Amino acid sequence: MSHLLRLMATAAERRPGRVIISLFAFTLVLGYFAGQQQTDTDMTAFAPDGELAESLELVQREFAAGGVSAQIVFDAGEDGDVLDPASVAFADEVVAALAADEEVVAALAQPNGLSSFAMGIAETGAPVAPELLSVDYQPGEGARAGLVVVGFDPELTLNEVANAELRAAEIVDGLEAPDVVEVEPFGQYILSDRMERDSEGEMSSLLGLSFLLIILILALQFRTFSDVALGLVGLIVSITWMFGFGVLLGPDYLGLVGYFTQVSIIVPVLLVGLGIDYSIHLTSRYREERRHGLNAGRSANAAVRTVGGALVLATCATVLGFLTNVISPLPPLGDFGIFTAVGVISAFVVMGLLIPSARNLIDTRRARSTRTWKASKAETRGRQDGLARLMSRTAFLAERAPKAVIGVALVVTVLSGIAATQIRTSFSQDDFIPPESEIGQLIASIDDLFGGDVNEVAFVIAEGDLTDPAVLDAFAAVETDLSDEALVRVTDGVAQVQSPYTLLAGIAGSDPDLAGQFAELGLGEDGVAPDADVAGLYELAFSVAPAQMSTVVGENLDIGVMSIATRAGPDRVDELDAALAEAVAPLAGSAVDVRVTSELLVIDDTLDALTTSQARGIAFTLFAALALLVSYYGLVERRPLIGAITMVPSIAVVAWVLGTMWLLGFSFNVLTAMVASLGIGIGVPFGIHMTHRFLEDRRRYDDLDEAVRQTLTHTGGAMAGSAATTAAGFGVLVFASLVPIQQFGTIVAITIVYSFLAAVFVQPSCLRLWAGWRERQGDVVTLDEDHRVLEPVG
Repeated sequence: MSHLLRLMATAAERRPGRVIISLFAFTLVLGYFAGQQQTDTDMTAFAPDGELAESLELVQREFAAGGVSAQIVFDAGEDGDVLDPASVAFADEVVAALAADEEVVAALAQPNGLSSFAMGIAETGAPVAPELLSVDYQPGEGARAGLVVVGFDPELTLNEVANAELRAAEIVDGLEAPDVVEVEPFGQYILSDRMERDSEGEMSSLLGLSFLLIILILALQFRTFSDVALGLVGLIVSITWMFGFGVLLGPDYLGLVGYFTQVSIIVPVLLVGLGIDYSIHLTSRYREERRHGLNAGRSANAAVRTVGGALVLATCATVLGFLTNVISPLPPLGDFGIFTAVGVISAFVVMGLLIPSARNLIDTRRARSTRTWKASKAETRGRQDGLARLMSRTAFLAERAPKAVIGVALVVTVLSGIAATQIRTSFSQDDFIPPESEIGQLIASIDDLFGGDVNEVAFVIAEGDLTDPAVLDAFAAVETDLSDEALVRVTDGVAQVQSPYTLLAGIAGSDPDLAGQFAELGLGEDGVAPDADVAGLYELAFSVAPAQMSTVVGENLDIGVMSIATRAGPDRVDELDAALAEAVAPLAGSAVDVRVTSELLVIDDTLDALTTSQARGIAFTLFAALALLVSYYGLVERRPLIGAITMVPSIAVVAWVLGTMWLLGFSFNVLTAMVASLGIGIGVPFGIHMTHRFLEDRRRYDDLDEAVRQTLTHTGGAMAGSAATTAAGFGVLVFASLVPIQQFGTIVAITIVYSFLAAVFVQPSCLRLWAGWRERQGDVVTLDEDHRVLEPVG
């Protein structure tokens, strides 16, 4: 560590210009890659490795099912009929327009990439896809709404699907619908695009206000334009490096991690907190050395060597802690740990080189100008006039009542920990949509018209000898049983199911001549004959409709799949799981292995894994950071206990934040589930800064209380500015219209404030008691005679 700091300090002192040029060049390169960053919004990306997720992937890979699809919603209104000639004609026009577009066609799933509620009406006068009509449909009586479904190839990349889906929406929006029906494209990426466009104005205002607050507080903290500008530039560069390295490590290059997800939004937030913290501490120490009479180069060197030690330790502890996320069963959380580690290292390198090097250049040039004294005076006036003096006054609690402070903190921590066990978990993209918005109303309308998510499908996978007549007959029996299940969609009393049996029966019924051939092979109207030639049935069906048959039966007749349209929703997923397990009993009793899966079941499994993984991740992160700090202070200072004291802010803050979430009624979602990690990411550096400075001041002052007071004056003042800047900057998100964003902003601000309070109230009390105990044990502190004289506080 000392060798690294010596290299950085020497570079900042002797070659500041080269350092800045190198940082700029490296940022340009990483900025190129950062521009290629993609975000995966698919909830199944969070699925843990397991049978459910593997089965769903198998269905997508082998049968081109379960992929992303978009819907074109046709709504004729409360008293309207979507089956009237004008609506049907327009539905056919939409399908024709989509089928004529090369980009859309290239992205379609085969063989049934396009399906419409209007199919067959022109030829037969009746819909052949009643499952695409609203729940009020009755044969011969019409329906209020219908769907045109655009299914995409599951093998496409996220970017290809997004482009094709948005292109399909653009085509539909470009057509003029008749007055009798309203037409709205709807899909995952259409939804994301509209949410982004709807929130652009609001988020621009909020981010502008956040940025303004950060600049204002930094200006009050630093009181010079150059320091504010350097801090902001350092933040931008650090975040650019993180995204650039993330893309390089991602699927398009090295393939070591996945794409960024919703969880990854916490990484820039963490980097803002750490970056501002690093910037303020380095700048403050630089100014302190300038007040002691050192020139710009020597001050830059001293700032890196002194504060740099705490920054290296904070970086190592934070990186090690977050890398424990790689053991998470949820892939995005493992990737999150890697992204955070890369970002934290980037922030350390950027801030550790940029701030002292730039300050050296700026102040050296000023020293050569006629404004030397005036500029130097402005640069070296300290926070002691404000925050530092305020923080020095908080030392009386650690001096006079340390046990009371610790006792209160302990009670609050225990109660918060108990409350944290009651937090519920939610995991839906709908949480991010205001119900009163146009998108929210469209989702509610789809739920009402079609009885829930029209994309909700479950799959039954059968592996074994599909040529056994009993297996094919079992498929037919399952379909019959599912027709009476309330959580399965039915049409005319028949479950909306596609299986090897339903396709064979459908192909046989499409032509009288074919019906005779199928009957000769053992497929009748009442089921499958015990001695049926099933291999012959499949051979005949593949010769007539190979594309359709490939969606339900494998080429070697050793695997088949049944797709079931369900309507359980996230609230009844456990009921659906039990119902399907019971319904597939006839198939499970035949000569095949049976597995049931669906995106809904995978997400439910993910919820359980998220809760378990979060608790385990917090424990591992805290333990890893604790082990590192105990080892470090045990080896370097011969005082391992102080490593545990350094972790006090992090341990307390995790419990306090989770308890506050329960108190405010917040749930775990893809954003708030990471606040414990944020608490650790902010709390560990705060704790290290406090301990590092206390040990330094303890060697400077004969009086223990004076050492505590000086620590709070310098480090406490710097942390106050850091906490105020970051908390205010993210606190403005409470004014967002999206509830999860509101909650996220609230929890981020609370986390930062709690980290600061624990570091300046609880930890100094622990340090005071520890140092007093060491004195009573006869421990003699060797004073640093070269640095014993400092200006008085206050």
